[in-house]
Amino acid sequence: MHDASVADRTTLIQSIRIWSPLGAVADAISVASAVENRIYVERLGDRYRWSLSSKGGSYPLLRATARFAEVDYQRIVVGFRTLTDGTAIICDDPGAVVLPDAWALVDVVDPVSPAEAADLVTGRIG
Repeated sequence: MHDASVADRTTLIQSIRIWSPLGAVADAISVASAVENRIYVERLGDRYRWSLSSKGGSYPLLRATARFAEVDYQRIVVGFRTLTDGTAIICDDPGAVVLPDAWALVDVVDPVSPAEAADLVTGRIG
């Protein structure tokens, strides 16, 4: 795990929206693992994305996103979609979802390093 400034976290959160190399997603998951314990990951070909997640719907997801970004939750808007099991994840446009080749919800008990995060992701979805 490593510390990240608000600017760094803003950059890291982009790999939620943009299909990214595994290393970028692993860096983001490493930072997120310090404050969250269930993280959504998906793979399309050799690119990955991740998301914070919540079984409680959009409001807890908003709060989790604010914790990750270290901003006031009243200052942000978070689009989301709901997985088949009821878990809410961040999504720009629920009407234009690109289906991944593989996805999983990864439980992270303790903060992880970027290398450990990469192993968790590839161990679950390749």
